Amino acid sequence: MTAKGGLRETVRGAFLDNIGLKILSLLCALGIYAFIHGAENAERTVSVSVVTIMPPESANRQVMTQIPSEVKVTLRGSRTQLDDLRNDDLGTLNLNLRSGRETNIDLDPGMFRTPAGVSITEIHPPSIEIRWDDVVTRAIPVQIARTGEPAQSFAIKGMIRSDPPNVQARGPRSIVDGMQYARTAPFDVTGLTEGVYRRPLPLDKPPKLVTYDVDSVIATVEIARELAKKEFANLRVEVVGLTRAATTPPTVKVRLVGSNEDVNAITPESLVPRVEPKVSGADITKSGSAYLDVMLDVNNLKVEINPPKVLVKW
Repeated sequence: MTAKGGLRETVRGAFLDNIGLKILSLLCALGIYAFIHGAENAERTVSVSVVTIMPPESANRQVMTQIPSEVKVTLRGSRTQLDDLRNDDLGTLNLNLRSGRETNIDLDPGMFRTPAGVSITEIHPPSIEIRWDDVVTRAIPVQIARTGEPAQSFAIKGMIRSDPPNVQARGPRSIVDGMQYARTAPFDVTGLTEGVYRRPLPLDKPPKLVTYDVDSVIATVEIARELAKKEFANLRVEVVGLTRAATTPPTVKVRLVGSNEDVNAITPESLVPRVEPKVSGADITKSGSAYLDVMLDVNNLKVEINPPKVLVKW
């Protein structure tokens, strides 16, 4: 046998002689390695869901801070246990806030469910701060804006009315007390002519944490012909039934209010302010004086006279 052949047989024998015993030894070594390293302590961070039990509605309390939906928990234990652990194995973190008075909750390991041999080394956040506010109900006036313009020669008469005029806002006192109006979608009056118009309008969304007792209101708007105004100064006051009577002052100012057509049709010559001593009950059979109302009637127009009374002497 050559030297090369002898070397081959030696190597072959090293691998194949007692092959079963050698495989068994290798498996034992791997098992011991896995056992030793599996038993080593390790750490793992998992998320735990937070379940909050809030006060009943009758308590009139509102939490104003954001409660976290989950917390982070760092676990220590054997690597094998931690690798096999699922998030839901720790259950949930239950926060009982029924009283509505808790201001700070310190989190500790006793609040969590952990398997035997596993401990909690860190909780983040370590505590939860809570701020509360009283829940109140307050009447808030409804504000209705408008958009567009009525038809030519027409205008909105008065204010746009709301039914109901107020809504009940319910929510945290710090928010509700600062509310001035409950606004609606605008009322579109584009092209409207004379008449009364009613429409349901939705309320704008209230501030966060606030609710209204209704979702919409009925808005009413009245459209009338646009009013014109015209003044006539120095109109002489006539004394009816007494030719020699005089007034102080001798003239008055007349203001007419009405539609454009009616106002513009009036001329100064057609306006005759007057006083009527006999109709007022004054004794005109002898000399005398009296303060009398100045009268002037104009069809379809509102008449304003300044001064409304004059001194009449006869």
